[in-house]
Order: sequence, then C-alpha cells, then structure tokens
Amino acid sequence: MAKRLPRDPQKEAAILAAAIQAFGTNGFRASTDEIAKIANVSKGSVFRYFDNKKSLYTAAVQQAMATLISVVDLTVWTDSDDLVKMIIRATQYKTALSHQYPNEFALLTRVYAHDPMVPVKLRNQVFETFNKWAEQTQTAVVNSVVAKLKLRPELDEQVVKRFLSMMIQELSRWLQTYFEKHPELKRIEDMTAIIDEMTAYMDMVEYGIVKQTKS
Repeated sequence: MAKRLPRDPQKEAAILAAAIQAFGTNGFRASTDEIAKIANVSKGSVFRYFDNKKSLYTAAVQQAMATLISVVDLTVWTDSDDLVKMIIRATQYKTALSHQYPNEFALLTRVYAHDPMVPVKLRNQVFETFNKWAEQTQTAVVNSVVAKLKLRPELDEQVVKRFLSMMIQELSRWLQTYFEKHPELKRIEDMTAIIDEMTAYMDMVEYGIVKQTKS
C-alpha cells in the first residue's frame, strides 16, 4: 500500500482561501476546477484535502466565520453610551471590515440569503452554524445596550431586546448603504445630517409617534 503523503498546511489554507473566494463570487455553483485554478493546485489536491464539494463548502463557511471572529472588535458596539453614535460607528466599522475581507463577507451573505444552489440539507446545516454565531454576537451587543437604558418598569426586557435587535439590524443596513454611497464621510464630525436623522428615529423609539393628550 502506498504511503499517504503528509498534509501541507499552506496548500490546505490556499485551497480554503480559493474556495471562500469562488463560493463568495459564484455561490455553490463554483466548480472545483475553478477553486483549484485560483489556489494554483491540481484538482486532485483539492479532493486530497476535502472529500467532496460539500465538505469543502462547509469548511469554507467555517473558515470565513473564524476569520471574522478573530478580527472583529465588539467594543465598537458595546463601549458607547450614545446609541446613535454607537450604531453609526459600528456600521462604519462593519463597512470597513467588509472591504478588508470582501470574500468572507460575500460568502457569508450568500449563506444568510440561503443560496438556492446549495443542497437543502447542507444549506440548513451551514445556515444553522452561521445563524448561531450571528445570534451570539448580536445578543452580546443588545444586552450591552439594554444594560445602559432606563426601561419603563412595565416593559418586558426580553421584548425590548428583540425590538432593539430588529431596529439596530434595519438601521445598520440603511446606514451601510448610505456609507457605500458616501465614502468621503470618515469622521463623526462630518455626519451632522445623518446623526440628526438617526436622532429623530431614536426620539420616535423613546417617545413614540402618537401625540399624547391629557386625560
């Protein structure tokens, strides 16, 4: 029996990086030929390290998450006492991070959107892994925010957390689109217009939108 060659960590890392790029760009339809070409290895080498395309896809998603987990700084979210500036700074940070790690963000965005080309069983598996990580991250942020707020005593704290979670998600998506269109905005001092609009939203969250009448 032929002796199995030892694994080459650099080659395995190159295949994973190529898989993240290819799957991020073309989804699950990306071919192993394409991945091998990007990694500058033979197709046989791809299957030497990963049994099949499904296992390679799963490993690529896990590696993309591991990369972002290793670099993300949650204090950008949790250390601010001002909810408006926290959301703005956090969105700026996330936007910058997405430019620094475009392939990882592209792949995880496809996972979040349930890439239809991925087999259902595998899609559910990787989405569950991704969703668990995203929920843990968001929970840490929302818990930190709620801990700094003086809630009305009749409110259910868990309901407040779910509400804030949805609100922060939506505002972050809106802000990210805004920052992509205005790359010249770098300093918080230059964002008076967007801060005023965000403050108006926060005012509506805090005081409601219906005029209070005296009974």
